Amino acid sequence: MSEKQNASWLPLVAIAGSMVMMYITSFGVNVLISSIVTDLGTTVATLQLVIVSASLIAGSLMVTAGRLGDKLGKKKVFLVGVIIYTIGLTVVVLSPNTTIFTVGWGIIWPMGMVLVIPNSIALIMHFYDGAQRALAFGIYGAVLSAVAAIAPVIVGWVANTADWRVALAMSPAMGMVTIALTMMGMSETKKEPGIKIDLLSVLLSVASFGLFLITTTLAANYGWFEAKRPLVVGGSEINTFGISIVAYLYVLVAVLFALFINRGHALKERNDPPLLDSDLLKNLPFTLGMSIGALFFLVNAAMLFAVSVFMQAGVKLDPLQTALATLPFSLILAVVSFGTPGLGKRVAPKWIVMCGSVVMAMGLWLIAADLSMSMEPMDVLPGMLLAGLGAGLMMAQGTSVTMMNVPAEQSGAASGLSETMKEIIGQGFAVALAGAVLFGTVYGSMADSFAETENIRMTETEQEALIVELEDTFQTISEEEEQAFIAELPEKTRNAYSEIVNRAAESGVRAAIFVTQLVLGLCFLLAFLLPPRKLEE
Repeated sequence: MSEKQNASWLPLVAIAGSMVMMYITSFGVNVLISSIVTDLGTTVATLQLVIVSASLIAGSLMVTAGRLGDKLGKKKVFLVGVIIYTIGLTVVVLSPNTTIFTVGWGIIWPMGMVLVIPNSIALIMHFYDGAQRALAFGIYGAVLSAVAAIAPVIVGWVANTADWRVALAMSPAMGMVTIALTMMGMSETKKEPGIKIDLLSVLLSVASFGLFLITTTLAANYGWFEAKRPLVVGGSEINTFGISIVAYLYVLVAVLFALFINRGHALKERNDPPLLDSDLLKNLPFTLGMSIGALFFLVNAAMLFAVSVFMQAGVKLDPLQTALATLPFSLILAVVSFGTPGLGKRVAPKWIVMCGSVVMAMGLWLIAADLSMSMEPMDVLPGMLLAGLGAGLMMAQGTSVTMMNVPAEQSGAASGLSETMKEIIGQGFAVALAGAVLFGTVYGSMADSFAETENIRMTETEQEALIVELEDTFQTISEEEEQAFIAELPEKTRNAYSEIVNRAAESGVRAAIFVTQLVLGLCFLLAFLLPPRKLEE
């Protein structure tokens, strides 16, 4: 690494530009849910599936992309990723229907993102060292936090002023700027053409990570453990002995991942480079930091998705109002994460992360208490501020704890694995989990209210059948079809319908938030296991 490269901030500017490009999309979409659904004539459930499919592609290929950067040059792979991402978002913006939207959002831009993210972190580690690297990671995290805070508001305002397409068009526009910055301000890294990328390892990686996300999306329909409905394949019902197909598939995921790790061991014994060096997992700060980071992103994504769906589909807030309601969370997160990275030099990061998880959990409790069908955007302000404070404390230490003890030669694989876990757990799994808990609770509450209103005692089997019927009915229902559905209800239920739906929606979003609080509890326990040492000066 040359002195000039070490002193120049241009590479960081280009890397930060790529993250701005992607965060406009990933954080802006939450406030555009209703606009996209209405314009394309689709459903929230379909949009949720498209979002998860993007994580499926990105997450399953992230480890491989990290190794590609080592082999072909990190700048080259990064630049190709930005170009593909820009093309994908352009397709999204111009999409005339749900099919084209799905191709752009669910296939093309994830292929670009998977090349950008792991190599962006590895590029920071390449161009900067020592105190400058710590500062670079601090700036990198602050930019991410700031864009996460501002993007929903700007996207929401543009969507209200023009439409959702113009709002998302800011992403490919930023992509063009990033391409120019990368070509002008970033030199190529050292290539290692001798690195072999084992095809079987790639297939096992894609199969295990991909199947994990596919399985998670099935949980809402088939249940997590007990079967909610029969499994029908090719017109024939398959006996699963009362156990959901999801449980069986998770076992298969574990087997595939074990085979992936064993394949790495076998390659290493032959002195061939593995796609993922399992010795990385023996690095305790890295493994714990990676796990905490993934779970932290899960909490953020699940909370924002559940709250945004509730506010737009339930309360009927517009994109800008939804963005303003969640802005305090993102804004405080950005300020705190920017201002406290150096705190880890005075206090061991484990204590900061533990404190942050407790504060964030308290904030989420306040948010859940203040959410209602009659709410105004600023009703959740106290909870959003407190949750943002806790999240900022956790995020400020995340990247440093995870990556600072990783040798430079393992940076590509380490960043690839870390970002894989964030993408799979912190995005795809988060949205699928939040959706399953949110909608599952909504339909369960509606079934309970129906039985209570009509003074009917239903067996467990009858209640489960009613929940499945409600799920099937409301996943694709139009306003006209809903009115026809209401007209056919018994009189008592028809009269109480609005109250039943409102109560169910509030129960659903609170259940989803409660799950995120449980995840924060797990973050607290994992942080306790971190070594009690401070960051180096």
